[in-house]
Amino acid sequence: MLDVALNFISIGFVVLGLGALCRAYTGPSTTDRIVAMNMVNTSVILYILIYSYRFEQYHYIDVALLLALAGFVGTLAILKLLHNGRII
Repeated sequence: MLDVALNFISIGFVVLGLGALCRAYTGPSTTDRIVAMNMVNTSVILYILIYSYRFEQYHYIDVALLLALAGFVGTLAILKLLHNGRII
């Protein structure tokens, strides 16, 4: 029963990620694109965590944590670039 639910949730995250990717490509403003890429990053992280749980390969949790950290730092760098015109 849990496997069926996780399959539907995984499909939902894939659909959400593809929709957000389309939004990032066609977004009218930079803010929309940043939010959409954060949604893609979150859906990929959650998909990795579900995969890790379903197949009992818990070393992928480290990959998900690293991806979350890289996404956060990347978002901060892009926002600082947009605000100041330079990153450093």
